[in-house]
Amino acid sequence: MQLARVSLADALSNEAELETSIAEAITLYLKRFAELEPQIHAFVPEEQLELRLNREKERLLASFAAAQAKPALWGIPVGIKDLIHVEGLPTHAGSHLPSEALTGTEGPLVKRLRLLGAVIAGKTVTEEFAYQGPIATLNPRNTAHTPGGSSAGSAAAVAAGLCPLAVGTQTLRSVLAPASFCGVVGFKTSYGRIPMDGVIQLSPSFDAIGFFTQDLRSMEIAAELLIPDFVPRKATRKPVLGIPKGVYMQLMGDEVKAAFHAQIESLEKLGYQVKHVEMPWQDELIYGDAMLRLIEGEMSRGHADLFERYAGYYGEPVKEGIARGKQVTDAELETYRGMQLELRRNLEVLMKQEGIDLWVSPAQGGTAPKLEENRTGWAGMTAVWGFAGCPALSIPAASIDNLPLGFQCVGSYGGDEWLLAWSREVALDLLSLTI
Repeated sequence: MQLARVSLADALSNEAELETSIAEAITLYLKRFAELEPQIHAFVPEEQLELRLNREKERLLASFAAAQAKPALWGIPVGIKDLIHVEGLPTHAGSHLPSEALTGTEGPLVKRLRLLGAVIAGKTVTEEFAYQGPIATLNPRNTAHTPGGSSAGSAAAVAAGLCPLAVGTQTLRSVLAPASFCGVVGFKTSYGRIPMDGVIQLSPSFDAIGFFTQDLRSMEIAAELLIPDFVPRKATRKPVLGIPKGVYMQLMGDEVKAAFHAQIESLEKLGYQVKHVEMPWQDELIYGDAMLRLIEGEMSRGHADLFERYAGYYGEPVKEGIARGKQVTDAELETYRGMQLELRRNLEVLMKQEGIDLWVSPAQGGTAPKLEENRTGWAGMTAVWGFAGCPALSIPAASIDNLPLGFQCVGSYGGDEWLLAWSREVALDLLSLTI
């Protein structure tokens, strides 16, 4: 499969007139869609795609006819995970429930994309309710392997070159795993940094919006445009890197561990200070089921009304998760939420005490599993940071047996700007090591 180069940063340099540029953008998207989508199945099938896109074009031209300059994302096709409501498109959430039971009001993120002149490319494939279940999407890097989950379609669409920007969500690993497996940049924002209005959530105490692009400069542009009150930062030195001690760094295969150690050794030779740090969590948080019980407890409550009416439409993994979640008491949920806040505070204190700018690790414990392995990723390297609400970024930085492996950078809660600034330094140096 011939993947396309679709840098958002490059696409924004088009200086053509409004009507010409958006017509070109839609024509190119439809051409790539016809060539690539049948091979990877990144999008939820849509019967009248070309008709809808042409209507979007006319709407955008009417809305911005008097504009003095093109809006920032003019004509850019953006994939939207099928948990996020989009006016004019049904929401299925990767399920068999009737769309009228799920489709709701478009939230501020999609409205912001429209205000910036973006074209909604379509709904991207997700696992059922972002929890678990079969997905049709294949990995563009190797179609015998999973693209990861649950934001499978968004990552695959960007990796293949169908669109330069796609939106996902993450609870345990749903942005970072697909980004790592598909060899793209994946950015999970701080918990609560982008409102989740208009999103069908798996776990409201955990879920956060994420984005996919092909390169880090494009991600910086997307963040500046789409994260409320985002103020770009510029690093003036190399960041101090923190690596957790304990069980956390055992949650990966030998080849991944060797690749990561080689990367760290090379960064140290380039002048990076690396600290191995005792973490403010117990091993049982990593190995235990507290995070999953929080998620399943919230999922069971969020689906209570729907499940009562449509139980027969749910897949078995989600049914089982809801059943387990019903056994989690309200008091237990409050305990877990208290643990989240405590860990968030303790990590902030620790970073200040140790002078840590970024926590780093592999983004996944392995490369993309084969399809027959029936798994879409590992939560070990990502879940604890999401539990604390921290922003995280996966940078394409290594390859094992011709499959991508992401390098994960994690920032302090609310420090999305600094995460991107520090990660740029790391990414440039990692790139220099692979050239």
